[in-house]
Amino acid sequence: MRKVLTQPPHMKFKGFEALDPMALSSEHPLVAPGGIDANDKAWNHLYGALINGLNISPSNFQLIYPFTTWDWPIVPTGYTSAAQWDFCSTVPQFSATGEYTSAGTAFNDSYGAMLNVVSAATSDPKLKADIEQARNMLQLATNNYDTIYKQSTDAYQTETGGTNTPPYTEWLGTMGGRSWQAQLDSAWKNVEAQQNVYNQLLSETTTPGLKDAQDRLINDDYYTKLQDPSLSAFPAVPGYSIGMDSTTWLNKVQAGTGGSSGRIGFDNSQASYDYKKTWAGGSASIRKVFWSVNVGGSWERIDEFATDNSLKVDISFKAWDQISIQASRWYNGAFVTGIQNGPFIRGYSPYGDGSDKAVWGENGIMSVQKVGMLVCYKPSFTITVSNSTFKSFSEKWEVSAGLRIGPFNFSGGGGSSSSGWSADSATNTFTGESTAETALIMGVNVNMINPQ
Repeated sequence: MRKVLTQPPHMKFKGFEALDPMALSSEHPLVAPGGIDANDKAWNHLYGALINGLNISPSNFQLIYPFTTWDWPIVPTGYTSAAQWDFCSTVPQFSATGEYTSAGTAFNDSYGAMLNVVSAATSDPKLKADIEQARNMLQLATNNYDTIYKQSTDAYQTETGGTNTPPYTEWLGTMGGRSWQAQLDSAWKNVEAQQNVYNQLLSETTTPGLKDAQDRLINDDYYTKLQDPSLSAFPAVPGYSIGMDSTTWLNKVQAGTGGSSGRIGFDNSQASYDYKKTWAGGSASIRKVFWSVNVGGSWERIDEFATDNSLKVDISFKAWDQISIQASRWYNGAFVTGIQNGPFIRGYSPYGDGSDKAVWGENGIMSVQKVGMLVCYKPSFTITVSNSTFKSFSEKWEVSAGLRIGPFNFSGGGGSSSSGWSADSATNTFTGESTAETALIMGVNVNMINPQ
């Protein structure tokens, strides 16, 4: 069940966005005046609105997409649901606004890959040769696992359309994923066998803390068991804990003792937020459509919203909060900090130098770790537009079954009495509130590993 990818974490996102059906609803992207992509501009404005409106820090905040609900089931102590484990373990994309995919690289695997390129010091030439041979055998086994894993994630993305439904780990227990699970299990047993040989040899080396770090990574005392109806067993995986479960948080919110109310706003005419101020120093282009409406069961782009310079948006939350995510004791953060400058085996250097592969940073084996998530409940919206936009969109509004504003997915619409949505021609505004009783994950807090 553990994902072992030795490629740089950002590589996992290549090709995933193209599977978004909304991204394919138009042959060409909208382009704002000056050649700036209107879709990216909207995501940029939302990022800045969250930073300013909720007073969160750009030094560790990432806005995520697609729409991700926080409704993980409560499981017995010692167990974790597949959806929770996938979300907490997945390495974030190196971007201020990033895509979450449940089939991404697990942080525990990028950590394990890093440990395997730390140089194991010894003055014994035979031991040195044995270690080199064991490392080569481990790399061959890992390469084989990586190939099967990549093939399985491609199959997963094709089957699910990049929606993360069901999560990748849960999908492996379904009809479409079971054959891949069998192949992954077989390949992983070989990885574990080669890793055990390598770790045994490390006991005779003198690199401070390396053997202890390797032993902690494979210590089942720091693992949790996956629980999901689609899984035939309860495989053990490195544990991640969260500060509070969604059920407890929602109970507190509804009792008036949890979360904080919040409000954000932006308009199409404002200046772009400077992504250079963020932890990533920039943001990848986003093909997930920011504005879309559900008409007749299909989602359509709202081009007039994207290009209307008069558009203003206000989004309010009945409650929002920051929930911590923490790796269990299998992760030795102190060792990671202490090994920042190596030593590493030949072919690797701390930040790469052209010929060597990077261990840290955007293109490194380890880059970013999730340490928290931003959640919200019952978002509501008010959208003010120009008179021409109001008239052109009103017909779709009247029959709409939902509206998407960036990562926020609002169900209802059409001004129906059941949803309470409305349109006001006197003020050219559309208003509504989410009817969902679940919480939404709208972003994560990250920790950069050994920034340069």
